[in-house]
Amino acid sequence: MDTYIDLKDVRLTGYVSTGLIALVAAESVWGTINDWQGGSSSWSFLAIVLVVPAAVACILWFRAATHNAEAIALRGVRTMPQVWKASDPAQRDVPFDQRVASPLIKPWQYTFLAMVLSDVLESLMLDTPVYVVFSTLSTVFALVAAGFAGFLIFRISTMQQRFAVPQRKRH
Repeated sequence: MDTYIDLKDVRLTGYVSTGLIALVAAESVWGTINDWQGGSSSWSFLAIVLVVPAAVACILWFRAATHNAEAIALRGVRTMPQVWKASDPAQRDVPFDQRVASPLIKPWQYTFLAMVLSDVLESLMLDTPVYVVFSTLSTVFALVAAGFAGFLIFRISTMQQRFAVPQRKRH
């Protein structure tokens, strides 16, 4: 028999987060294509405008997912690997300290950091010939990080839903 816990529904904030992350990545691609064609670097401003709501949505999703993970695991959960371990129904009977987090979490974190570093270097090299190199690197890292983030958000949201209290169908 499954155990059901009254959890926050993280699917909507997860979908919004993933959608906004995808928009940031798409804008990064568009901005880099524009850079290759000798266009204006003003597209970077649009990325900044999109990053703020994406960050807010991700924070809201992570807070709710962390709350759910704590309710599931009955212990303090603060990091993405801990959220994964607590949320994975396949590891429910394994002691928490022996559970395994997704192997994609570390690559996502490193790719995200590489994207941020490339963005910083890109902004420092704005009027130099290597600007396009860092713009391209930033875009590649943004696409990979967005893919990892989207997968992790979707997977954790789906796993937590398996612990949620089933809702009655309304007629």
